[in-house]
Amino acid sequence: MNREERRLRLARRRKVLAEVGQRAAMQSLAEALAQERRSAEVAGRSEELMRAYGGRSDAADAGALSQAARYSNALGLLARDAQRSLADASAQAIWEREALAKAQTRAERQEERLQRAEADMRAHKERRAAEHCAEGPPRMLARNLQGTGQLNTQDVVPCATPAPKRKP
Repeated sequence: MNREERRLRLARRRKVLAEVGQRAAMQSLAEALAQERRSAEVAGRSEELMRAYGGRSDAADAGALSQAARYSNALGLLARDAQRSLADASAQAIWEREALAKAQTRAERQEERLQRAEADMRAHKERRAAEHCAEGPPRMLARNLQGTGQLNTQDVVPCATPAPKRKP
């Protein structure tokens, strides 16, 4: 395997890995956005409950009043925790967006490298074909048969122009 073939195989592997990373970043972003939405719903509902319950004063005795205060306090803590969770989910979504942008950039760079490696491989094959035509078929066949005892058809490329005639 020559240098161009190795480079092409490596570029293909890296492109696949970049695409996998990009898909994983998209999935993580979707999960972060879903968590942000759920957190916003919980925060909104808990604040709504706190406002609705905070205005009530049905308590007739001290025990009921104390119980209502504890419940109202618990609702306030729930609302505060829901707001913190929403802030964390929003920060996570921002981070995931940045990670997705990096993954997309990496995938684009790998695509460009793959295209360059493919172009180099084509150029290498064209050079090999030109060398083959310049060498002439008998010499090329003899060289191919020397190494393995069989003709390596991968190396034999038909010439676009006939080989130059040799002088006796």
